[in-house]
Amino acid sequence: MIWTIARREIVTRARSKPFIVLTALLFVGVIAIAVLANVLGGDDERRDVRIGLTGDGVESAELLAPGSSSLAPEIVTGAGASTAAVEDGAIDVLFDGTSLSWEGIPDSQIDSFIRETLTSAQFTDRASDLGLDQEDISSLFSPVEIEEVRLDGGDDQFVLRLIAAAASGGATFMLLQIWGTFLMMGVIEEKSSKVIEVLLSHVRPSTLLAGKVLGLGALALLQMAILVLGLFVGLLLASDVEIPTGVWTTAPLVIATFVAGFAFYASLYAAVGSTVSRQEDASSAQIPAMLPLLSGYMIAAFSISNPENPAVVIGSFIPFTAPVLLPFRNAFADLPLWQVGLSLSILVVSSLLMIRLAGWIYRFALLRTGARTTYADMWRNRKSDVIG
Repeated sequence: MIWTIARREIVTRARSKPFIVLTALLFVGVIAIAVLANVLGGDDERRDVRIGLTGDGVESAELLAPGSSSLAPEIVTGAGASTAAVEDGAIDVLFDGTSLSWEGIPDSQIDSFIRETLTSAQFTDRASDLGLDQEDISSLFSPVEIEEVRLDGGDDQFVLRLIAAAASGGATFMLLQIWGTFLMMGVIEEKSSKVIEVLLSHVRPSTLLAGKVLGLGALALLQMAILVLGLFVGLLLASDVEIPTGVWTTAPLVIATFVAGFAFYASLYAAVGSTVSRQEDASSAQIPAMLPLLSGYMIAAFSISNPENPAVVIGSFIPFTAPVLLPFRNAFADLPLWQVGLSLSILVVSSLLMIRLAGWIYRFALLRTGARTTYADMWRNRKSDVIG
């Protein structure tokens, strides 16, 4: 019976426009990020620029023509090299041998390229006049080799860790919030339309709740899998960079925490939805479920520069915030297995307790219509097993 209810939820939601649109956006967004990362990461891409030379600046044509690793200059001389051409946008800059003319704010990349190229050429000429050959020059300016050691045991792949942490924490928060709200609104809709009375005439409240959580959880997990797949694609595109262990292990960890976290929060949202009978009361009713999840996201957002602060460490073991903070922390810190296992164990046990508590609230409040069922009413009648 649980699977029958779950299949009903899957078929109903999978055909809905919000699910289709959200899944399409996630899919397209993942592809766009992967393509953008590949484009921006290309080492062979050079920017095309036009440099005008006039007067004594023409003598620098051979020096500037090869360009640099980031600039591919086109040298313009003669009538095309003038201040009028700069003003018209025909060339980016005009160099007359002593000054650079720009239309507006100087382009720092072009400016540095011209100055460094000419300075290097003048230095070589002066060194030659002093009797220094190229080997002497190279020896003179060879960099000092100094090893960098981080006492915190971290590495230099901060950007990769940041992407993994932000993607895992943000995706978990977003999908738990979206699907929790979907579940809550579905319960309120069934309750207000009296459909719930028909359903409860055939199944027990706990069975109905389990079926709903299982069905919507399968769809939510599908969307999370799309995001995790995008993370793997991004990592594979960065194959020329050493990927930290914590980044690789974050992908499967976010799946595990999401499954347990979804069971926890979906049950909580369903219980909250059973206490109200009107869609208008949904916003205020969901605050107890939304605030803990939001607090976990905010802690992560404000801890980018210090992912090992006490709030993140403690929050990764608290079931209300662990679904967001555990993958976030692991991406930065390469957590030991015992800490991951302890946090997941606490989250799983808490999810089972939440399912049980939500099942009781669900059973108590599901057929109560009219005014919102308060938590005080449920506490006063906590020994009651009567529906309605």
